[in-house]
Amino acid sequence: ICLILNRFEYISKIYSMILKFQIYIYFDNLSIKINLIQEDNKMDKKQMTIAKCMDIWIKNEHNYIKESTYALYLTIIEKHLKIYFKNRKAGTISNKDFESFILNKLKYGRLDGKGGLSRKTVKDMVIILKAVLNFAMKQKIIKRKDFDYKIPQEKILKKVEVFTSEERLKIFKYIENNLNSRTLGILICLCTGLRIGEICALKWEDIDLKNGFVNINHTIQRIYASTVKKSRIIISSPKTENSRRTIPIASSLAVLLEKFQMDKNFYVISGNKKYIEPRTYRKFFKKILTVLNISKLKFHSLRHTFATQAIENNIDYKTVSEILGHSSV
Repeated sequence: ICLILNRFEYISKIYSMILKFQIYIYFDNLSIKINLIQEDNKMDKKQMTIAKCMDIWIKNEHNYIKESTYALYLTIIEKHLKIYFKNRKAGTISNKDFESFILNKLKYGRLDGKGGLSRKTVKDMVIILKAVLNFAMKQKIIKRKDFDYKIPQEKILKKVEVFTSEERLKIFKYIENNLNSRTLGILICLCTGLRIGEICALKWEDIDLKNGFVNINHTIQRIYASTVKKSRIIISSPKTENSRRTIPIASSLAVLLEKFQMDKNFYVISGNKKYIEPRTYRKFFKKILTVLNISKLKFHSLRHTFATQAIENNIDYKTVSEILGHSSV
């Protein structure tokens, strides 16, 4: 028995030595692998393209932004930034590149090849580009640097398109003679300056006839995913905190709204629980303009028309700005 126990103890010691040696070899190899991975990561970061940085950045941002904002950012990245910068390494982007990009988009930026983009659109693109590069600096993908650029002022200010007093009168008369839920929506926009997404999302529960207010809590948008070339409808909160607002309504409009008042869960312009999307409502509005044979202005011109009328009636700029839901005057 003693011989057996001694033999067992000897074998255990040998096994323990072998096991320690194997563990040492394993961790030594693991250490080598980790060092190699770290070196590879360093090389990967150095060689990372700006397009790859954009992919990482937008994936991260998706968790913190609205779906409509994500769709807009993705379109800018896929249709403009990636196409312009191609396979450029992230670390090679300079102030000169910013300036060249800005001038290019101002002059040739339209995707249909019919000239340049507006200053605001280009500014939005540059903000995204800078955000991507700031992200790359924080992740130590590129060295820290300051990006300084200027966007030229537009030489010619675009004239705000509004309906003339004669055209407004024609629209009012048409609505009076063809009064229904859809035409009522156009009247509401002319009297309150609502955006098309806001009027499409407006329900009867948002209208407080007792106190004479319209509460703007939602908007409907059709968003486009450039990667899959598909679109979908989303109903969300307004685009900014200022856009979530309460608008006073004229007593004459309130009287008319009382006649149409329906179930609180019904949409105002459809008269039922199913919404009418902005694209459909734009087409409806365009047909009315064709029938009336007046300027084929965009639906958004109803909003501009309301603002112009309000200022002409001595309502101060700050009040008009708040009614419109602007973030600044």
